Amino acid sequence: MTSQLKPYEALAAVYDAWTAGNKYDAWADFVHEQLRSAFGDEPARVLDVCCGTGALTRRLQERGHRVTGVDASERMLEQARANTAEGTEFISAVLPGTELPDGFQAAVCTFDSVNYMSGPDDLSLFLTSVGKALEPSGVFVFDVNTRHKLENIFGSSHYGDDCDDYAYVWRNRYVPETRSVDFLITLFLRQQGVFTRHEERHRQRWFSHEEIRAAAAGAGFEVSLVVDDYEDTPPHEESFRETWVLVKPGTS
Repeated sequence: MTSQLKPYEALAAVYDAWTAGNKYDAWADFVHEQLRSAFGDEPARVLDVCCGTGALTRRLQERGHRVTGVDASERMLEQARANTAEGTEFISAVLPGTELPDGFQAAVCTFDSVNYMSGPDDLSLFLTSVGKALEPSGVFVFDVNTRHKLENIFGSSHYGDDCDDYAYVWRNRYVPETRSVDFLITLFLRQQGVFTRHEERHRQRWFSHEEIRAAAAGAGFEVSLVVDDYEDTPPHEESFRETWVLVKPGTS
């Protein structure tokens, strides 16, 4: 029997193992340098949007920042509470429809979470929500999967692996009309020596530079920087991921 679950409801249990190859330290270093450039050596109040299991939350805490995490998945937040400093505040919120708390100097949203804003107005609503959470001169760092990655790498492909305590089959369907990829992830999780089968459906959409810039401007942001995957080089036609840095004008 297969259980049909919300995104990350089953993945949460193995997510840290699943994403062990992510360059979280490099991402945290990049964000830390952006915050130092904006605010000096003082710790910043940071909102980690779509924080998942808290991998980046913890690393930003280790670099001295005061971080609050936000995620739609209660299962992911359970993992985040165990992975981060005692007393870390976490908020359950489904975006872009939920108002975020305000008073933050910075926000981050990593590992392609913005691509989940797949509805017609979701990106604009999302950036507006983040903008309201930030004080004047606030900084927002996020990344997106590129058109090249969603169209040509994920595309209409499928793959899988046996990872000992879990196995998975990942099937993708690219929909040109909506510029999105539908993911059907079938997970087999070992529980007390028995594997149980679960299915999750995810959707990601790619955005053009023009769309992101227009949505950012509409939310009151200025684009400060666009680079290739947290590096110091500009994105190119075969970039898999782009990192954007937005700034909310004003004086703190």
